[in-house]
This record gives sequence, structure tokens and C-alpha cells, in this order.
Amino acid sequence: MRALNQAGARLRRDIHNPPPLSARDFDGLRGGALVIDARPTEAYAKSHVPNSLSIPFRDAFALWLGWLVPKDTRLLFVTGDVSLERVLDESLLVGYEQFGGVLEGGLRAWEAAGLPVATAQLVDASEARRWLLSGASALDVREPDEYQRGHVPDAIHVPLGQLAGRLDEIPRDRPVVAYCGHGERSSTAVSLLERAGCMIALNLDGGMDAWRAAGYSAGT
Repeated sequence: MRALNQAGARLRRDIHNPPPLSARDFDGLRGGALVIDARPTEAYAKSHVPNSLSIPFRDAFALWLGWLVPKDTRLLFVTGDVSLERVLDESLLVGYEQFGGVLEGGLRAWEAAGLPVATAQLVDASEARRWLLSGASALDVREPDEYQRGHVPDAIHVPLGQLAGRLDEIPRDRPVVAYCGHGERSSTAVSLLERAGCMIALNLDGGMDAWRAAGYSAGT
């Protein structure tokens, strides 16, 4: 990681910021790039560019970007109110340097251009429980030690870092309620499920903390 940090610092001086792109130009580049949505979970759920990968910007942003996205991928960014400079710095720290552009005007400009918008359902614990009682599957994307300390009963356990390679284990014929500790990792999981064509993917807002706070049982 230290070598990557040093390389990132050097590259940051040499690489120009990705250009701001109109919604139409941004859309035209999507076929050869991956859209990274760095906005908070709530903003992504409300509306996002279809098939974008949600990685809410936080301390673990670089970790999950590096874990989930091949290094030679050309990246397009949707940042909203998140600092583009910080997103680029974190991306460079883990070896990414192919930046195609950033959506100018954000989702408001995208929608104004008449381009398709996707949404994700962000549900509280009581809503999640109703979905599960109606036949939805629970997907726990936390690490094994977190899962062992308590999980939604009958949840499928696939850590987020393994999810892209284990999507065949996730039901496609029923809704899936994804959850983690607080809701950020499960936002990424929901975006992966959307890209894989999952029927309905929902994100448990507040994650396992919210489930416990609601007084619902947790298996061990």
C-alpha cells in the first residue's frame, strides 16, 4: 500500500481532472467505462444512472474501489456534493488513473436530458421484515466475524468483496433485501445486484444496527 500511496501522489500531480461532461456526452461514454456513483446511500437510492456502481464516499472508498473494480477500468464519476478532488485522490491511491469524466450537473442534468433513471429501494427495519415475511431473501454482505455475532434469520451470507464472483448464489426469482452494518456496503451490493439483473433489490437502511434496534431476532 505504501508503494501505491507514493505512486498515487506522483500521479496526482501529473493527471488532469476528468472533464465535466454533459449528460448526453456522459451517456455516450458509458459503453466503454464503468460509472462510479460516490454519492451517499440516500442519494443513490433516490435516483441514479442505470447500471452504475454505488460506492458511497467515506474512509473505506478506496478499499472497496480497489477490491471490486479491475485496475484497467475506465471510470466515469457521479459525485453530487462529494468533493471530486477527494474521490480522485482516493482512486489514485489504489492505482486507478483512467478517468473518463464526471457528470456535470449531476442527476438533475441527467433527468433534464430525458435519459433513463434507475432507483433503489431503501427500507427501514419494519419494511424489510415485511418483505422477508412475504418471501424475499435476506443477503448479509458483512465479514464472517460480523455475521457470526448475529444476523437476520436465514440470511444468505456472501461478503461484499466476494459478491461479484458469487452472484449465481443469489435468487433471481424473488426480491432480495441486502444489509450490512449500517447501509453503505449494502448500497454497493444492491448496485451489483441491479447490474446482474436481480428482480428487486432493497437496501436495509441502518443495516444490522437498525434491525437490532427494532427488536427483531438475530440468529448466530
